[in-house]
Amino acid sequence: MKVVHITTTDYGGAYRAASNISIAMRKQGIESVLLVREKSGSESVVPAIDTRLALLRSKMRNFFNLLISHGDVVNDRFGYEIHRHFLVKEADVIVLHWVNSFVSYRGVERLLRSGKPVIWVLHDMWLMTGGCHYDKECGKYQGECRDCPLLRNRVSLTCRLQKRKKKMLAFGNFTAVGCSQWITECAGKSLILNGKRCLCIQNPVNTEIYQTKCRRRESQGKKRVLFGAMSLRDERKGLDLLIKAFGYLPKEQYTLLVVGEAERQVLEGLEFEYRFWGRVESQEQMAEIYNMADVYVIPSRQENLSNAVTEAMACGVPVAAFDIGGMADMIVHHENGYLASAFEEKDLAMGIVYCIEHGERLGKNAREWVEIHNSYDVIGVQYRKLLEDLIS
Repeated sequence: MKVVHITTTDYGGAYRAASNISIAMRKQGIESVLLVREKSGSESVVPAIDTRLALLRSKMRNFFNLLISHGDVVNDRFGYEIHRHFLVKEADVIVLHWVNSFVSYRGVERLLRSGKPVIWVLHDMWLMTGGCHYDKECGKYQGECRDCPLLRNRVSLTCRLQKRKKKMLAFGNFTAVGCSQWITECAGKSLILNGKRCLCIQNPVNTEIYQTKCRRRESQGKKRVLFGAMSLRDERKGLDLLIKAFGYLPKEQYTLLVVGEAERQVLEGLEFEYRFWGRVESQEQMAEIYNMADVYVIPSRQENLSNAVTEAMACGVPVAAFDIGGMADMIVHHENGYLASAFEEKDLAMGIVYCIEHGERLGKNAREWVEIHNSYDVIGVQYRKLLEDLIS
């Protein structure tokens, strides 16, 4: 069985999840390969765009997409003719991940018209909304996306994009896979995916790279709290809420470890000690950073299934988070981490303290949880069963 995974970039959370799913499939004896728009690193992927002329055309298409989009409301009208690629033609099953600025609505239609099963892994909410990647709890994707809070003008854009996506998925053998129960339930309630096959399969994690490599020593030095995000300026990731939570802690006893893309000015002015790594691409280095921490904190306002949570847990690091989105799929309150009441900074601070005080027990349970629920073998078997069902 041949499977091609399609995702825009060879970096970022969606790519890492796609890569792990592909590896999990290969461990089940499935011929699985990743196809990206263009290759930027050393990862084992196939670039669809490999000439200067093709790259120029791609940039022009993306420029036009930006012109017809509106901020966070993304409109991918133009894209690469992915159906012509030899890997797509040879594949038995096509798996779409984060394909913005790569595959257009018409491109998806052409894939579905091929008659091959198409799986779309929901790393965010874009497929089910009028253009945003996360709806900020507005819930309008369940009906018509009118009066979008992200738009002051062009009020009909989100409704038009909803109709275009629904038309895009009107035919073919289509399955939506949510990475968490939360996003799977959202998909089932949405105007676009209501009536479509939607099921939940969590993302796998590499438990050989992400593992406990050294025991954290609470008695020596300050307690270390780790936070990470692709973009620290992303309001959804909740850095401001974490900073407020630190206000309930004795600052002289804690150090904040920060990983993510942003200027150092974002952290300047903090009244407690911090260490900033910036963007970290190496999984091995990231595993080392997890092992420096006493607790990983994810103060997101809205979140699907975070790779960082499963990676930290695989390293034996308990996680404190708000009880939102897909957090409860991974974190069992007081068993392998702490689920604070949504957006209650004081409760999050209590979670940080609890995870550190019970770190050995919670960390051991966290590692065991990942081995049982998120290993390559466990997730690979679930995908193999799905693929066999779709092919049959």
